[in-house]
Amino acid sequence: MGQEIQWWTSPAMIFTAVADNSKLGGAGLEIGIGGGPDVINKEHLNRRIDTIMAGESKAYEIWGVAIDANLESEEEGKEAGIFVTFTIIAALIVVGISLKSYWATSLTGIGLGILIIWVKGFSALIGIKSGLVIDLIVPISMISLGVDFAVHSIRRYKEEKDVGNTPRNAFAIGMTGVLVALLLAMASDSIAFLSNLSSNIEAVIHFGGAAAIATISSFILLGIIAPLSLMRIDELMQSKGNIFSGLKYKIFGIAGGIGISFAAGGSVILLIAVSKTIGVVMLGLTTFVFIIMPLTYIFFRVKNIRKPENQSSEKKSYTKNQFQKSYLQRLVKLATSYPKLVILITALITSISIFFAFNLEPTFDVKDFYDPDSDMVIGLDKIDDHVGEQGGEPGIAFIEGDLMDPNAIASISQFIESLREVNQIATRPSGEITLGYNIVNISKMIIENPKTIQAIKSSTGILIEDKDQNLIPDTKLQMLTAIKFTLENGIISDNGITIVKSDEVREAIYFSNSEADLTRVIFQIPGTRNQMVVNETAKAVNPLLQSLEAQPPISKARLTGSPFTREVQLSASTRTLYTSLPIAIIAATLLLIITMRSFKYAIVTVIPIGLVVAWLYGIMNLAGFSLNFVTAMIGAISIGIGIDYSIHMTERFREEFKRNLTRSLAIQKAARGTGTAFLDLHPQVSWGSQ
Repeated sequence: MGQEIQWWTSPAMIFTAVADNSKLGGAGLEIGIGGGPDVINKEHLNRRIDTIMAGESKAYEIWGVAIDANLESEEEGKEAGIFVTFTIIAALIVVGISLKSYWATSLTGIGLGILIIWVKGFSALIGIKSGLVIDLIVPISMISLGVDFAVHSIRRYKEEKDVGNTPRNAFAIGMTGVLVALLLAMASDSIAFLSNLSSNIEAVIHFGGAAAIATISSFILLGIIAPLSLMRIDELMQSKGNIFSGLKYKIFGIAGGIGISFAAGGSVILLIAVSKTIGVVMLGLTTFVFIIMPLTYIFFRVKNIRKPENQSSEKKSYTKNQFQKSYLQRLVKLATSYPKLVILITALITSISIFFAFNLEPTFDVKDFYDPDSDMVIGLDKIDDHVGEQGGEPGIAFIEGDLMDPNAIASISQFIESLREVNQIATRPSGEITLGYNIVNISKMIIENPKTIQAIKSSTGILIEDKDQNLIPDTKLQMLTAIKFTLENGIISDNGITIVKSDEVREAIYFSNSEADLTRVIFQIPGTRNQMVVNETAKAVNPLLQSLEAQPPISKARLTGSPFTREVQLSASTRTLYTSLPIAIIAATLLLIITMRSFKYAIVTVIPIGLVVAWLYGIMNLAGFSLNFVTAMIGAISIGIGIDYSIHMTERFREEFKRNLTRSLAIQKAARGTGTAFLDLHPQVSWGSQ
């Protein structure tokens, strides 16, 4: 009682938990999305530690600092699953309205589910790693491509069927007309996606491979099997005559179309974001309810009810107006009436877009990827608030050489002191510029603790001396002896307490009797959410590392750590854009020249792809977006899908031009047919029964 107590308070504290990296799959620290299973496993451990530390206390709050970047991304993707689900539902409803067919909607919905299974299965088969890109980004982005293949092939089949052809003849004629376009689209899309293999980013490479698998799978499942299945169903139904026409069956068609849209949408999102097993089970149930049960009913009705006597197999008279103009057709006619003006406006917009596209900066801000209210973002905000300029994201100098040479340690010590001159590197409240242990501060702590020196002499008979008082053992033998001892026993203070454990020494120094020794110097960089800070830090530190590497005992000195690996990713994203686009365009042009046998049509087909990329990245710049590996993937998707659209339109125009006298009429009819497959603006209110 009455004794004065010295105490202090702090608004926040930082705790660091150290784990055995070898038991977690090895590899280094990685903060960023697109990580593989080893990174995901570490993030699960991080969260477990976070939960244990949080406990049930209400006296404090705890946030992990960038401990679960990939898990947070996956969870936010799953939270967005409801929006993806409604997107799929809306797409299937549009298919039903556009094609006026319950069966087209059902086959497309089931086909999308099987497409996801194929993509995941074949990706795993060829060794593409599971992760955010393969599990979420590729399946979601490829849904539109699958719907596109289905709509084009089924619409063309129905066009031929509507003019009075039998289902089998309609399929043969329709597929003959559209198959070349589908094959070209599949091949060019695959080339466009595979051009991403030129990237140095593993996630982008995996995206290119998986997207190519998705393209080929879409062609097979939705471009071929879906219309073929519809043809067989139409044959079965046509054998009953008109029994499935009328208001009752139209209502059934509408209700069934809505039902299959919701069921298929739910199945697909379960496959993508929740559970593959549950998704497969739901897809199977959806297939049974909306495909197998109706077909079973139709089959037995066909067996028990004779075809009407007056049913003729001759072609039905076609009463629809072939020249009925849609809004899209009118717009195309208007554009063809003023070609010079359209080209001038397009060139002007493209020129402006190119200017802004080339000024799109590769940057990284965590809020571009995560919910601002997520623990991931809040944790980083807390660090900025409480640590400010005295801490930040760790950067690492990796140093290799004969580190048992006192001259090497002296050179590394000079390098560490020179880091104080780099404005972007934080100085800790203790005055230190580095974080954690390295060979310099281990050497210093050995010299400053006589108990350790005495233990080394007792164990080895060698006295550790520092006559020049630079806190480094005087000879190579002394340094070698001291490090070997501390690697086994740690560093002991004067009161006999181990202040640095042996595993901490091993983490700081990798000693090799026959090869070069390794150490790392960790420093902190405030404000790395602004990638320009990382760029400036690298520009300042790299010359210092080059000077260090020039010292004879040092064989290698390199810069690493998550800020700089992320910078490499962003730079590689830029290079990917600059390399994959020319590769895709050149390869697609050569393919189209060979298959179309026309240089003119090949060039005309490919030119819009360049416009799409310019417009896309120009608008991104104007909208405040930055270039990163996710937006680079968006560019890859736009190239793949854009080539698909362009090929379909060119092929349909060539076909119509052979039948019509003028280019204007040919482009109008192509817009009415293939154009409405891209964007059907006709008001549709119900599904038909066929």
